[in-house]
Amino acid sequence: MIPIVLILYNRPKHTKKLLQSIINNKNYKKHIFYVFCDGPKNLNDKKEIKEIKFLIRKFENNIKIKSKFRKKNLGLKKNIITSLNYVFKSYDKAIILEDDLVLNKNFFIFMNKALQKYKNSKKIFQISGYSYPIKNTKNHYFLSLTSCWGWGITSQNWKDFSNFYSNEKMLLSSYKKIKQSKILKNNFNYKNTYDYFSMLEKNFKNKINSWGIIFYLYLFLNQKLTLFPSASLIKNNGFDGTGNHKSKNNLFNSDIKNINLDNFPNKIVESSIHRLKVENFFKKNLSLYAKIKNLIYEKIT
Repeated sequence: MIPIVLILYNRPKHTKKLLQSIINNKNYKKHIFYVFCDGPKNLNDKKEIKEIKFLIRKFENNIKIKSKFRKKNLGLKKNIITSLNYVFKSYDKAIILEDDLVLNKNFFIFMNKALQKYKNSKKIFQISGYSYPIKNTKNHYFLSLTSCWGWGITSQNWKDFSNFYSNEKMLLSSYKKIKQSKILKNNFNYKNTYDYFSMLEKNFKNKINSWGIIFYLYLFLNQKLTLFPSASLIKNNGFDGTGNHKSKNNLFNSDIKNINLDNFPNKIVESSIHRLKVENFFKKNLSLYAKIKNLIYEKIT
């Protein structure tokens, strides 16, 4: 049995949509669910979290569930790390969902198939339920990128990442190594189509607080891959100014589609076709002009 980990905070409306999409999923009752809700920062958070507790109690009627509502606010990064370290004491795989996601009805079937198929592969780091908004073939594909929108991972991969994440000397050394090499920085930035290094640098200068960029750093340094579905089985419902990043930029969202769940690639190598499509998507949407347009859009909406 693969546990489903729900990372929640102060968004009951988003949580309600996530829970409804879970109930609409095939075979969801076969899983055990672990709920980790971060603690409140203020009185309004307390009110919102109280609503989430009510939703979870209703959800409990349908499934096996273990809930942890934290008394103190840990922040998204620490809540995720602490929660997954706890779950992986008991399980060898897990599927992770945050509160702003909506799932395709076949999401759990795909994730279970993929996690089982590639459980022993040392090359594959994670399984993603998300796919980039690109024109796609019918096959699932590998990329040297990570995704935090509905994903699965083995306990060994998480343990290796967690050890890397907690090693401050190694993190700083890795950051400096990329900073000092044009070739490494170019590759880290996906052939200079997405400025991942800027995010990494801001994280080290404490201008942002992101575990996701360290997640990608680990994959990059260890030359691992993520499996993506042929079309997205996840939609992010959080681009309404709420959430950790307050973003209204919806360009990464992709239409949820029904797909052939068994079209796995024959070889565990990065797909050159899909890589080029994602690079072109980044170039088109993350150029200076596109960024200015997106900033204007966020200010007027």
